[in-house]
Amino acid sequence: MLSETYLLHKALEETGIVPPQEHPRVKSPGRSAGPCIRVCLGSEGQVTDIVSVTEQEWPGLWTVRDGNKNSFPVIRIKNPVVSVPRGDALWEQLGFEDSGKRKKQDKSSDQSRRDAMAQALTSCSGVEVGEWQNLCDKAAELRECFQSNDEEGDALREFASRFTQAAKVPGVLLEAIANRALESLKQARIEDLDAIELLVVGKGPPDAQGRQPDMTVQLAFDLAEETLYTREIKDRVKRILPAERDAPTAKHPARHCSFTGEATELQTAAFPKVMLPVLNKEFPLVSMFSDAACNTRYGLTDAFVVPVAKEAALRMQDALALIVDRTRRGRTWRGVASGRFEVSGGRKRETSDLLIVYVDGKPDIEAQLADLFGSDPEGTEKQFEADAKTVCDALNGIEHVNPGSRLNLFLLRKASEGQAHVAVAESPSVTEVLDAAQRWQEGANNIPEITVPLPPESKGGHAVQGRSRSPYPDQVVRLLTEQWVTSGTDSRKVQGISLGQVLDVMLHKPGCWEEAASHILELSAYRLGPLLVGLFGALHASAPRLYDDYPPRSREIALRAVSVLGILLHAFNRRKEDYMTGTAFLVGRLLSLADTLHREYCEVVRDKSIPPQLFGNSLMPVAADNPQDAVDRLRERMNTYKAWANKADGEKKDTLPETLKAIRIAKWAVAQMGEVCRQLAEQLPLPTQTDSAFRAELFLGYMARSPKAESGGIEAATDDDESEEGGDQ
Repeated sequence: MLSETYLLHKALEETGIVPPQEHPRVKSPGRSAGPCIRVCLGSEGQVTDIVSVTEQEWPGLWTVRDGNKNSFPVIRIKNPVVSVPRGDALWEQLGFEDSGKRKKQDKSSDQSRRDAMAQALTSCSGVEVGEWQNLCDKAAELRECFQSNDEEGDALREFASRFTQAAKVPGVLLEAIANRALESLKQARIEDLDAIELLVVGKGPPDAQGRQPDMTVQLAFDLAEETLYTREIKDRVKRILPAERDAPTAKHPARHCSFTGEATELQTAAFPKVMLPVLNKEFPLVSMFSDAACNTRYGLTDAFVVPVAKEAALRMQDALALIVDRTRRGRTWRGVASGRFEVSGGRKRETSDLLIVYVDGKPDIEAQLADLFGSDPEGTEKQFEADAKTVCDALNGIEHVNPGSRLNLFLLRKASEGQAHVAVAESPSVTEVLDAAQRWQEGANNIPEITVPLPPESKGGHAVQGRSRSPYPDQVVRLLTEQWVTSGTDSRKVQGISLGQVLDVMLHKPGCWEEAASHILELSAYRLGPLLVGLFGALHASAPRLYDDYPPRSREIALRAVSVLGILLHAFNRRKEDYMTGTAFLVGRLLSLADTLHREYCEVVRDKSIPPQLFGNSLMPVAADNPQDAVDRLRERMNTYKAWANKADGEKKDTLPETLKAIRIAKWAVAQMGEVCRQLAEQLPLPTQTDSAFRAELFLGYMARSPKAESGGIEAATDDDESEEGGDQ
């Protein structure tokens, strides 16, 4: 990510924005590393108190770290204080089954767990503790660095002395911490029972080989009278602490920085790291570890893989840290769907990428620029149209002041525990982005009228007719991570497309968008087709027992899929004014009308016994592959229903009102089918093979609401009835 961060650094520099200077060794402890407990040390190095780190205190935490090891004064404990043997009765008291899994706990068991931990500290042997000399050396370094007579220096020197005294016998110190933690639990000074249990006995029983489950607890050592974790002390440490603990002995084989071109001191130690949100880990600007044999082929690893000035590397770190600051979420960065999954505990979990966006000439834009490209997985309140208007207004202002400005966008993805790489990097002009946003919304509207009943907006209200809206780009990615099966009543998680492919379509990237759009359209028809056909088949049947199989989430996904089909057809210049008179749409419309006729026949002749699948719906998979075959089959089967509709009298006064209504709708459907067949006759012969665009138009024809009948408003009444039946769904 060097190139991207260097361009970011230059963009900030050119606009006079000076990021706060980061320090290559002073870091913020990561929350993902494990729970954090504050350990207060008294004047003799004794443990005086254990307290939880509050939500407000987390941002102020800091630690000095060299590489991935020896964090201080926030240290990471990788082994529990005591070792409870496998099979010991204490594990049952702690709430674990013989298999090592945690039982379901109730509040009454908390006291039992505390008692078990206290017993473990007195009856079980301590775990062997490694050498803490490196931590004591770091304490000595802090003491030596702060010789000046100032408040921050006094506090750090005093703390270093107390820690050195406390850490003379690490095992004794950890036991003292554990005992004090249990006492703090009783006094309600700390509430994180799980964190204390993790510290005392670990994550669970050891395995058959005696190996402890992996665990990490962070201990933030501190003074009893005051705290080290303030912005003033952190800034003081960053100013005074050397950038490298030991002066490097190796020399870079190059002499000039590959970015500045200057002959200057080059980076030879590990590249600076930045804590990246979403990825929830610190990653270096470059990672080419010499320990990995695959990286040594060309003889250049670690910092020697590319010549970068030490000062330039630090400023690039500063720039990236500024742009991903938590206060800029939604403006310059956000998490987006990656289309990939990781398996945890036997379940697939969606992973996210980190999207970074800024505009040349105004990298600190106030509008929620990054939010234009993504939304939260379960978020339903946000609307793309609203975000697009706000962002486009801001971009129009930038383009007016600085014509030719470009939007820089890059996507960071976790490649391994120690590596993040750039998965997408684009720099479209602001004008191209404005055109893309407009084209995207036009595409989402490139569909006929399609509605789906959704739950009422408030408890006790009426169902609403949901309509499709413009999706966020990463919603398209998320949409295709499910393969719908069994007529759309179930789905399987599968790897989806990348956000880069969606952006190729959205930005109309030359040489790329056609292939990307074709691929997305093909996947959409294959993966979403069963849901669309199944859901709308159930809606055509107007039987709640059928569309109960489609919960609100499925219906919302279907509406989003409809918008995506419109966008993709629009990309290929297939406008609804044209394709709605084409063969594919008309065949879909014909099968939809067949459903209507079949339903009304069943209402009257079969005494409201609606089959699980209406005839038109059963032919949709056939039509998706061979439209001519589907229409031929329809012609053979429709004679019975058509003959009934033609003979039925919808005007008898002694007939039940619902029967008369069903007959009138059936007659209307027959007339509409005749009109559709007349239009299809002008386009003969029907194709025997299809492509993805044909299938998309076929689905849209099948899902489209029927135009209002000119005489009597029959179809309008039908739609209203369906809405009422779905009112409590």
